[in-house]
Amino acid sequence: MTTENISGTSSMSARATEAVQRSLTPRQEAASRDVDRLIKAGRELLTAGSPARVADIVAAAGLSNDAFYRYFRSKGDFVDAVVEEGGHRLVSHLRRKIDAAETPEAALRAGATVILKQGVDPEIAAATRNVVGGGGRSHAPKVREELELTLARILAGPITDLGSTDPERDSITTAILLLASMEHLLWKDTEGFDAEKEVEHILGYIRGALHTA
Repeated sequence: MTTENISGTSSMSARATEAVQRSLTPRQEAASRDVDRLIKAGRELLTAGSPARVADIVAAAGLSNDAFYRYFRSKGDFVDAVVEEGGHRLVSHLRRKIDAAETPEAALRAGATVILKQGVDPEIAAATRNVVGGGGRSHAPKVREELELTLARILAGPITDLGSTDPERDSITTAILLLASMEHLLWKDTEGFDAEKEVEHILGYIRGALHTA
């Protein structure tokens, strides 16, 4: 029995849809493995300060140039993906630190410390500079915006608990301030720099700026 597809939309049955999904799944899994290998190889090369040409990345990943350009439009697009993946790792670490804190003040301090450490810890800062510089440009504004919003959502809890009457705006402002401070410190000569004092200064600034009743 057949029916006419009057609406013009897909008329595939549930079984037919499942059959299509089964055929796509192996390809999706293979693509996911390829992208993971490329990003891991690129991250290792970039954090080590290597030139990381596309040829170097695909060689380290054990893939081909065709595979690289199947998934990424350009090297800049690829570096944005590496930066984004690094942002996800930072966010996961930040969540764990904030969740482990016993007070809102400690949670905010833990969050600020994790973010600022990207710019003041010599090893971490060097790796971050290499990744950002490796693409020959700043990471995409969309990647930065998404990171700001994610950090703001994580910081909203302790900021609310500290008495903010406008936690949404206070949280996004705090996220932007912390990321901007980290990027400033990233390119600053931090020899003899007192990272703990800087964190306390920024925390004091944030606490004083919160909208409270």
